[in-house]
Amino acid sequence: MTLTADRRHRGAPAGTGRAATPTVAEYIVEQLISSSMSVAFGVHGANIEDLYDAATRAPGMTAVVAKHEFAAGAMADGTARMSGTPGIVMTTSGGGAMNVVPALAEAYDSRVPVLALIGTAPSSLVGRGAFQDMLAPPDTVDIAGVLSAVTGSCAVVGHADEVPAALATAFATLHRGLPAAVLLPKDIQSAPAPELRQLHPGEWVQHDVEAPGPALFALADELFALAKSHGRLVIWVGDEASRAGVGPQVDALAAALGAVVVAAPGGRDLLRDGGGCAGVTGVMGHPSAHRVVAAADLCLVIGCRMTMTDRAGLDEALGQLRIVHLGSEPPRMPGDVDHVRCTDLAAALARLAGGIRRRLGHDCPCEAVEVTHLTVPAGRSGLDMRTAIEAIGHALPPDTPVFADAGNAGAAAIHHLPFGHGRFVVALGMGGMGYAIAAGVGNAIRSAVDEKTAGGARRRTVVLAGDGAFFMHGMEIHTAVEHDAPVTLVLLNNNAHAMCITREHLFFPNTPSVNRFRPSDLAGGLAAMFDGLLVARASDPESVRTAAIELLSQPGPNCLVVDVDPDEIPPFAPLIPKGQS
Repeated sequence: MTLTADRRHRGAPAGTGRAATPTVAEYIVEQLISSSMSVAFGVHGANIEDLYDAATRAPGMTAVVAKHEFAAGAMADGTARMSGTPGIVMTTSGGGAMNVVPALAEAYDSRVPVLALIGTAPSSLVGRGAFQDMLAPPDTVDIAGVLSAVTGSCAVVGHADEVPAALATAFATLHRGLPAAVLLPKDIQSAPAPELRQLHPGEWVQHDVEAPGPALFALADELFALAKSHGRLVIWVGDEASRAGVGPQVDALAAALGAVVVAAPGGRDLLRDGGGCAGVTGVMGHPSAHRVVAAADLCLVIGCRMTMTDRAGLDEALGQLRIVHLGSEPPRMPGDVDHVRCTDLAAALARLAGGIRRRLGHDCPCEAVEVTHLTVPAGRSGLDMRTAIEAIGHALPPDTPVFADAGNAGAAAIHHLPFGHGRFVVALGMGGMGYAIAAGVGNAIRSAVDEKTAGGARRRTVVLAGDGAFFMHGMEIHTAVEHDAPVTLVLLNNNAHAMCITREHLFFPNTPSVNRFRPSDLAGGLAAMFDGLLVARASDPESVRTAAIELLSQPGPNCLVVDVDPDEIPPFAPLIPKGQS
């Protein structure tokens, strides 16, 4: 691949007729486009403006300016989880670089490939008091050290000739499922790049790894023997399985073995209503899911790291079980787990299901399981979150992607959203508030770009968040308005950090609350701020249902504010009084 002719002429002095030499920034953007990365999120600033300029001018690249660098990083993270293609975030050094660190930490902990391109002070001014200089530690902040802690690789480019190697390292890191950072001094971005070599995919693409043949054969033998003896098998899926899109393969394997399927929160979109689904595990999960795991003879874990959030309440039961784990990385739990490294989950599961069907000659009947919910004490007043979430869920068109935020809103979405819709994303690596708002907006922008290119209909993204998340990063709705992104932002407004109120009641009953807010008219405020933004407010089940149906059928961005009770205990098992769950 070579730089296109029209790109070579950009920047040529008027009237000279002479082709301008491409810059390093243009070279970098070309490599991104050739690697199928077509949307970059960030915040414009002095030390990243050359790269932003190149991205803005490049055919095939959409450059998005977010309102905050954390949100830009979350946008890149959200698009990567949904599309399977690494996300891009671009920031300047100084506060911009520091603001993106929490987003990269989430991507690192959740194993999401995000490329952070950080502009730094010009090389000649490093160590000389330059504005936002971060490359002369210990006199300055050690930005390379900071970013190295939250990425799989961090390269500091010292000369234009080093850019191809830095990008190759970053791309290899991305294809291991980790975020990567490249630090680019401003003068290097604008330097000429006439001799920089083009990268070839073979240099950095990590091909999917199916489970080794002997391990698969042994697992197939074990599963076949379990089915023949009428043993109980539970299949436990997680966010890696969700991102791999292995729902059909999981369903086929479950049918062949008569297995019951449960999911960690990040894998709940693989569940389907029916006899073989027992719900979600963990602190926000369903008692039915925990019961089938405890009663199983073998647990086949697929693409789930088995973190404490995934498995809370199950450690004793898991300690008595035979556990086999398929995934790119081993699980995060102590004890005896047979880990089989595998990144091509779809191929491995298809081979397992096919082999077992051939041996059995038929499918095994699934165990009838009813998904049961936690019994949550009623709130003091107003609409409860279960009613609101279920009403919104039943109004969702098929295959609608849903992003859920932290706190009560996330717990309610994980526990009560009906199964069988589109992708479901919840970021529990860091549990940062406001992630879902930014990630959902980013995904809506990315999907609109992709669908415009493909000539298809625009698919709507739905975000479920609380008012606390809105006060942190809700102004990213402005980014959605700027790009006419098809996103519906649902704000469950209880004028509080409500999960913290529950914890105050339980653990600090004699301390005055610090987590209640002065009431805010979020619907009125949003409607007044953004001309043309459709905003609805609801406080009872019928108005929630009616507003959801109306908003989900509209083009462009819109918002639904739902009034809920700050004293409602969320479906979060550790917070429910004993004897009531």
